[in-house]
Order: sequence, then structure tokens, then C-alpha cells
Amino acid sequence: MKKFIVGIILLVVCLFGCGKKETGKVEKKTVSVEKKQTEIKLPEEKHDFIKNEQGFIVHMKDIKVLLKHLSTSINQQDWEAIKQDTKKLKESSPVVFTGANKDDLPVEFVNLDVKFHMSALELISASQEQNKDKAHTAFFKVVNSCDECHAKFNPKESSTSWFQ
Repeated sequence: MKKFIVGIILLVVCLFGCGKKETGKVEKKTVSVEKKQTEIKLPEEKHDFIKNEQGFIVHMKDIKVLLKHLSTSINQQDWEAIKQDTKKLKESSPVVFTGANKDDLPVEFVNLDVKFHMSALELISASQEQNKDKAHTAFFKVVNSCDECHAKFNPKESSTSWFQ
């Protein structure tokens, strides 16, 4: 009797799935006929939590430009330029730029935004001390927080490539 019930349940699950929607179809493309190799292409992930994608992209590019400028300013120890740039960096918020309510965003995205801000505050502190080594360390923490977020939420640009 138990085997019969388990069999019916398995049959129902196989026929109807687990109730999750398919996120997209997997595309297979033959890469090498001789070796019978295929390339599997997964569907691109959309992040519906970003309400204004074009605006979000513009803000992210602004942060990238700001970080490039900050890198140069830190290397040159231009503390006034660093002060101005860190002020702008502190006001930047990927969470705000999404245009969505914070509660509607993925928790990991919000946590990475917090990490970005904590690193930015560390950079501000190091800049106020006019300590080049601390400023470099804090700067790379900011960049790493950006890279972490890109790796998770923008895998086609997993590295922010600040220095290219």
C-alpha cells in the first residue's frame, strides 16, 4: 500500500513538476560535430527588482567614473579631491538607484549595498587622516564590494574593471 501511494505521488510530481515556473529554456548549440560536444546556454537572468534599468545603469557608470578618479587622487595624495569624491561616493546608493522599496529587494543585494557604504565610510576616515596606505586599503574594499555585487547580480560584468 505504501509503495502504491509513493508511486502515485512520484507520478504526479513527474507529470506536473514541483509547481515552480520554468525560468526559460536551455539552448544547446553543437560546438564540435567530431567530438559530439555541445554548448549549453542558460537563459539570461532578469532582475525585475530594478524599476528603472536605464537610470540604474547611468548611476552605476557614474560610480565607476568616480572610483577611477578616486584611484588617481589617492595615488597623487590629492586630499581635497579625495574629500569631494568620497562625499559623492557616500551619497551613492545602488539600493536607492533601483527605484524600488528596500523591502522588495533581495536581501543579499541590500547587504552588499551596506558593505559598499561601510567601505566608503572607511575610505572617508582614511582620507580625513590623510593616510595613503589606509586610503588604498579602504578603496580596494569599496571596489571589492562592487565586484561582489556584480558577480552575483551582473555576471556578464563580474569584474568592474576600474583600471582599464
